Amino acid sequence: MKKVIVIASIALLTFGLGLGAGVAADAPKGPIVVKGTGSKEPVTFKHTSHKDMKCVDCHHNTDGKYSCMECHKTKDELKDAYHKKDIGKCSKCHFGDQAKNKMKCAECHVKK
Repeated sequence: MKKVIVIASIALLTFGLGLGAGVAADAPKGPIVVKGTGSKEPVTFKHTSHKDMKCVDCHHNTDGKYSCMECHKTKDELKDAYHKKDIGKCSKCHFGDQAKNKMKCAECHVKK
């Protein structure tokens, strides 16, 4: 009986890991341009640079909406979604005291 449980556990784990890889593989291969509603230049975002993150770290909605502007419709809502201290999806890693990979605004908002 123990053998059956061990084999079933291994099979479920393998299947679960396969599902996670399948979902991550759906991310765009090339960079995407994130256009805001503010005065700053658009940001070129590379999913490949963020491969260690889970999709839900940024795409926190599970209703199939992947563009931030589908839900964060106003200029202030969108700016907060990216930049607001401790909750903004970009700010958690790139701004503030606890930032893992600090960056300056101009590194993402590149003037053309």
